Amino acid sequence: MLFQFIVSMLSAVGFALVFQVPKKALLVSSLNAGVGWIIYKIVIYYTGSNYMGTFFSAFVISLISEICAKLFRHPSLIFIVPGVINLCPGEAIYDTMKNFVNNQFQNVILLLFKTVALAGAIAFGIILSSVFSSNMKNFKLRKTKRTNYLKIYKRRKK
Repeated sequence: MLFQFIVSMLSAVGFALVFQVPKKALLVSSLNAGVGWIIYKIVIYYTGSNYMGTFFSAFVISLISEICAKLFRHPSLIFIVPGVINLCPGEAIYDTMKNFVNNQFQNVILLLFKTVALAGAIAFGIILSSVFSSNMKNFKLRKTKRTNYLKIYKRRKK
């Protein structure tokens, strides 16, 4: 697991350099990728599903990215892209194209479904995390406005 964590971090550093991530955020984005990969492996170990592993890993990576974006005052995309790049279904895409070239269309459809489902799990994890974090920003404000009925009642009496 430690070796996979380190390799995941190094690959994230490579992609972060390609996408020109600021140097302050380079270490954090690579740690985010390493944590995401470990979560991916743990979920696969317990559930046996690549889709669940991809979803939960993308969700946690995106959640950590939202927190880091607030701390470092950078866009969250700087932390999400290097973290999620290890989860991209490259093997499934390769197998799909290989079977397409070899005219094995039944395998193409199955592998295409797998590829789209893994990409959808990544997208759904990121979207769910960003919605969750945006709701948490406004939670304090909504709580005081909605539950303070005495002020509303006093205003109506006047």
